[in-house]
Amino acid sequence: MKHLKRLPGLSGAKRRRGLIYIGCAALLLTIVIIVIWPRPVRYELEAAAGEIDFAAPELTVHTAADGVAVVRPQAREVIPEASSPTAGEPAPSPEVWAEDTAATHGGFSLPVSMDEADSIGVLTISDLGLSVRVYESEDEMEAMSMGVAHFKHTSAWEGNVGLSAHNINFDGSAGYFRDLHLLSEGAVIQYETAHGTRDYAVTAITEIAETDWSSLARTEDNRLTLITCVSGKPEKRLCVQAVQSQR
Repeated sequence: MKHLKRLPGLSGAKRRRGLIYIGCAALLLTIVIIVIWPRPVRYELEAAAGEIDFAAPELTVHTAADGVAVVRPQAREVIPEASSPTAGEPAPSPEVWAEDTAATHGGFSLPVSMDEADSIGVLTISDLGLSVRVYESEDEMEAMSMGVAHFKHTSAWEGNVGLSAHNINFDGSAGYFRDLHLLSEGAVIQYETAHGTRDYAVTAITEIAETDWSSLARTEDNRLTLITCVSGKPEKRLCVQAVQSQR
């Protein structure tokens, strides 16, 4: 600095500007070193209060420019186990935990699979020499290709159980309900499901319009409603109803 003062012709203003230039250059060099010079990124894993869920969908990860990448796993909620009865407190009745095997609500029962083939029942009409499995699927035609189809909007056990089958299959062979028209009032129809087995007595055999679904409405009594096509009458359906026997 003393030498700068002694330089001939160098005024005080010029000396100050020179010092400013030197300071700015040093500052710029420091910034370049800090920003550009490669630095290792340090990862930190913060411990959660509960069990760590490593499958958390969103984790906050900063870039190398931040200098530190912090991963914050979310804590999984710990649900306390049910406490056992204390001394002197009666244990809950087993009936509280018993499942409703009939799965019935408001007189409507859900179907229950009976076997590996997922059939939900077996329909037996001794007078016709018929015993066939019953199925339920989204497509009733698909169910009828395997056996008798259950109308899924009807109950599977309590109330009115609606069933249908072909009288003649698409390939021209005899359908399961081919001889349904031969039944007479009083004939016995047996229906077996995972809920139990019931006998029904035929009470009505009628022809209905193909658009008439009133026979499948819910009923107070337990009954079967069997529906099939009528040969030579594409606009008609044969409807057989049987009410549960009281014996």
